[in-house]
Amino acid sequence: MKHIGNGHVPQGDALRQEAREIFGIMGAGGVAIVPFDVSYAIFAHTARAVERIYEIKNRSSAKPNGVLGTWDTFSEVLETTQADKDLVSCIIRDNNLPLSVVGTYRPDHDFLRTTQFGALRRSTKGPTMDLLLNAGAIHGELARMSFEAAIPLMGSSANRSLTGNKFKLQDIEPEVLAQVDINVDHGECKYANQWLVGSTIIEMGTWRVLRFGTCYEQTQAIIKREFKFDMPNRPTSGSMSLV
Repeated sequence: MKHIGNGHVPQGDALRQEAREIFGIMGAGGVAIVPFDVSYAIFAHTARAVERIYEIKNRSSAKPNGVLGTWDTFSEVLETTQADKDLVSCIIRDNNLPLSVVGTYRPDHDFLRTTQFGALRRSTKGPTMDLLLNAGAIHGELARMSFEAAIPLMGSSANRSLTGNKFKLQDIEPEVLAQVDINVDHGECKYANQWLVGSTIIEMGTWRVLRFGTCYEQTQAIIKREFKFDMPNRPTSGSMSLV
């Protein structure tokens, strides 16, 4: 297992070089733990590597993975309305907040041409796919390379299932760290939170909240102000997720 990073987010060429190394390992069939602004995450590309994620996390097979995305991935791969595009653009571009979106995907899009069936099966739910958008510098580089190379990267939070998201590399269970091919240390995630949840998830079309995640209150306020649409308040107790 390879370890890179010194607890700080690299800049410029150093960041791009780090992303290329991580991307190469995943593209070749490896499993990587990477630091996104919303939490540390475990991602892969090939069907076998995606299965390893489920084994490493002891994750229920009923739970699909998320997919790294850019604005272009969202615009081209998901079937969305202009209102959906306006909302997502407002959140991730105008206000620079992270967001996950769930929508119907286009299975014939070139982005999915290298995806093995097993990996896609684990990273979709019926006709829908969950895209993670705008989750920090390393996320942005990996998502851009993924879209340009048509090598989708799929995964979830880096932790044993049901133990809560981890915001520092050293907080991830040793048995999880030991089973991946590379892990990356950028220190504490930007949006570490008391609920131990990752990104907020919104369903396209209905704008239904599927997970009350990080930056939810900011997102809720923006949507009310800009779109006159009332989102529910975060639950005060119980599950943050509706999926």
